[in-house]
Amino acid sequence: MAEHSYAVLSALGPDRPGLVAEVTEFLVQHGCNVEESRMAVLGAEFGIMMLVRGPKDELDRLSASADELSQRTGLQFLFRATASPFSRLTKPVVPFSLTAHCLDHEGVVHSVAESLYQLGVNIASLETSTYSAPTTGTPLFRMHAILEVPTSLPVPKLRASLSEIAEQHNLDIELHHG
Repeated sequence: MAEHSYAVLSALGPDRPGLVAEVTEFLVQHGCNVEESRMAVLGAEFGIMMLVRGPKDELDRLSASADELSQRTGLQFLFRATASPFSRLTKPVVPFSLTAHCLDHEGVVHSVAESLYQLGVNIASLETSTYSAPTTGTPLFRMHAILEVPTSLPVPKLRASLSEIAEQHNLDIELHHG
């Protein structure tokens, strides 16, 4: 059995039905497997990020075929070789889930991200959205993040830092293990 390698494939372009089927068919034809993925429509654009595993020579051919796939799908592709996802973490961390809600305004994501960075916390996943309040239509903001908190960081210090941000931005923040 051939040694497997990993690559990150990202793509962006006009949304339409069938894009996921076309991209994944191309991957299967090259003997590759989707290990992890994130896909979303933002505005009228469809975005993909995938961690793909396969034989190194097939991943190389896949990367070289990006123009063909782009012509077929209308998406712009970027391929980048990467290490196994299991080799990434070098320091012990504890996973936390963070959810925040507030009236929509500038600077919330930056303030939370900067505060976490200053504490050495890695943001493994981040999703944000805006929506209208049911009765008034007021624009509201929601953030959900998966954090990798160093075991050396006292949790009360993390909570205190997030409390400061919550007060500055009138945020409702929830932080949970896992």
